[in-house]
Amino acid sequence: MCYPYRMIVYDDYIPVPEIFWSFETGKPISHCSLCHRELMEPGTNYVIEKAFQDGETLFEHAICLQCHFQCLENLSEESTRRIRSYFAENVDLEHRPAQLLEKFGTRHERWLGHCMVKGYPPEECGEYQIYGFCIDQDLIFNGAPYMISGEAVDEILGLLSSETLGALGDISDRLFGIGSPKDLLVF
Repeated sequence: MCYPYRMIVYDDYIPVPEIFWSFETGKPISHCSLCHRELMEPGTNYVIEKAFQDGETLFEHAICLQCHFQCLENLSEESTRRIRSYFAENVDLEHRPAQLLEKFGTRHERWLGHCMVKGYPPEECGEYQIYGFCIDQDLIFNGAPYMISGEAVDEILGLLSSETLGALGDISDRLFGIGSPKDLLVF
């Protein structure tokens, strides 16, 4: 999901931690999963998303900011409005980054230690997704990183128009191949 990050870049960052590395290679994800752009070039902005079920990685991808914004253009206005409203009602997006930086600094595991919507820790979720905003080799603390429980993902999926669900299914097919599960919240 894309809305919880703000494009304000803080001075707080760390090298991309292993939790965001590829489970297949054991190394940082180095190319955009859509356009194959090199992500480790200086100044390259990108988003990483990983989904887990019972501690196992279900999927992962990294998308350069250009591809990310192109994907966002596929969301219907209705879905965009509903998603923004959902996060506005459930998360203090304006103050969250500063509050977490003050409380946890750049200890990413603390930022990922609970669902930003429901408050559950990962071990109580079964399914959950984590997100990070990166610039070349660094994870930036700008609202991300964050974790969302499967329960919150299901609520968000329930808000989406059929047009948006179709667009997300197309993106999922591009990322993971035809026949990928359609009940994934990819972004």
